[in-house]
Amino acid sequence: MYVCLNGKILPVEQAQVSVLDHGFLYGAGLFETMRTVGGEPMFWAEHYARLVESAEALQLVSQVGISVADDSLSQAGLPLPQANATRLDTPISADSKRFPWSSSDLHDLITATVRANDLEEAYVRLSLTRGPGALGPSGKTCQTPTLVIYAKPLALPAEDVYRCGRDLLILQTRRNSPELPVRVKSLNYLNSLLAYAELEARGGGEGIQLTNEGWIAEGAVSNLFFVVEGELWTPSLDTGILPGITRAWVLQTARQQGIPTREHRFTRAELREMTEAFTTSSVVGILPVVSVEQTPIDAGVPGPITSYLMQKWRTLTSRNN
Repeated sequence: MYVCLNGKILPVEQAQVSVLDHGFLYGAGLFETMRTVGGEPMFWAEHYARLVESAEALQLVSQVGISVADDSLSQAGLPLPQANATRLDTPISADSKRFPWSSSDLHDLITATVRANDLEEAYVRLSLTRGPGALGPSGKTCQTPTLVIYAKPLALPAEDVYRCGRDLLILQTRRNSPELPVRVKSLNYLNSLLAYAELEARGGGEGIQLTNEGWIAEGAVSNLFFVVEGELWTPSLDTGILPGITRAWVLQTARQQGIPTREHRFTRAELREMTEAFTTSSVVGILPVVSVEQTPIDAGVPGPITSYLMQKWRTLTSRNN
């Protein structure tokens, strides 16, 4: 297996990060996960924009940049990135003047890492930390950020889960307060780790996290959607949820189809009349939900809005598209 460490493609056994890295010591870092189709990262423009915004919000980066290391690709016997590679992106909207890597630099490092592992359909994780520095919470001694890109074969849930749907649990682990920077995919992943540990202990695949006030927030590793009286509901960002990229695509696609959408705060009691539900994430896509705590939702099968959006997603992720 090959990884990309600070712009160099090398075997994972040779990839070393300092024990003084503030990502390791204090969780001072962030990450993005995405999938590739035909070797190209999906929604790269959106992932890059969120990466820039998150890095600046957490004050992770200086003006020290890392470019594509062509020599490392050649040494690994890999072709150099193609400047005219087909991409699934759109113009960048984020202000990247203070961010030390261009969209094209990171895009090429991602595709090179995917190729190094002889993959086309891949799970990709990009991690960025403050970098090594002196002990202590101050980041002033961290001069060079650490960038790691990891790729592995794409592994999706079994087809019958997509076809038949799954159950959601109501989690006791509450979602972080929205006053914290929880909308950043921070390396301090404690809240989601605790939620996932609860899921594993209870034998569940995904659950519903509530805020301390009792509002529905999101799953341990996904965003949530519900259909109520023909309207597509999803928790609003002010509940402290991650602004998921697939979540944004679902809202846009639904509106283009004329499906009414609503982003707001709501409680479990307001979902008594729901007829459909599903979860979204960048890697897994859309998964139907047919019950909550083993209580069926409507007829207990994926509904028409869910099925329509799933088909649109399958078309989007098809290599023939």
